[in-house]
Amino acid sequence: MPLNSEAPDNLTKEDVAVVAHEVRGALTVISGFSELLRRELSEEDRKAALDGISRAVRRIDRLVDSFMIGARHARTPGQRISLVELAESVAAEQRAITGRQVVLTVVDRPEVSGVPDALERALGNLIDNALKYSLRNSGVDIEVGTENGFGVLAVADRGPGIPEDEREQVLQPFERLGRTDVPGTGLGLAVVNGVAEAHGGRVEIRERDGGGTVVRLLLPLAP
Repeated sequence: MPLNSEAPDNLTKEDVAVVAHEVRGALTVISGFSELLRRELSEEDRKAALDGISRAVRRIDRLVDSFMIGARHARTPGQRISLVELAESVAAEQRAITGRQVVLTVVDRPEVSGVPDALERALGNLIDNALKYSLRNSGVDIEVGTENGFGVLAVADRGPGIPEDEREQVLQPFERLGRTDVPGTGLGLAVVNGVAEAHGGRVEIRERDGGGTVVRLLLPLAP
């Protein structure tokens, strides 16, 4: 980014908070992989950790660039993306960093048109949120499928659930529903919702059978 770049004049508290939240998430990835590199790793795992750090650094760089020109979420058609490949990459990253179980189930192999960085951040936020609210020793489940012209990324946890009358509220910035026992800013799901809207999609929240929450990211299929 040029040194003489100037920030947009119409920044809001939400704008700044969203960027801070996303940068913090990328720094968590860098920190997690850095800790892994302190261990004895195979050459393949070492390369994967270094690649993960490089991706996170590029993510911060592109995020700041887009923010400086007033575009938090890209609204261009972007490129063709396999949701299965995206889910495999983000799930592997989360497993390596957290040591938690992240199970991926592939029902269908949809492709969408979008911005990879934005969709990776959205899915990463969904997994991070699910792990925060799940029981300590439990994992999360990801399902990739297709539904009525949309590709679907569904992330399910075994947490306390979200009451039906509060599900729209948690998609708004800074809404945490009074939960002070779980660290966070109340921005994770709001960021996911913003990415979904920027791609012409939406977010749905449902109750999971047997307890917990399923958050579904629906994105229009690529033509």
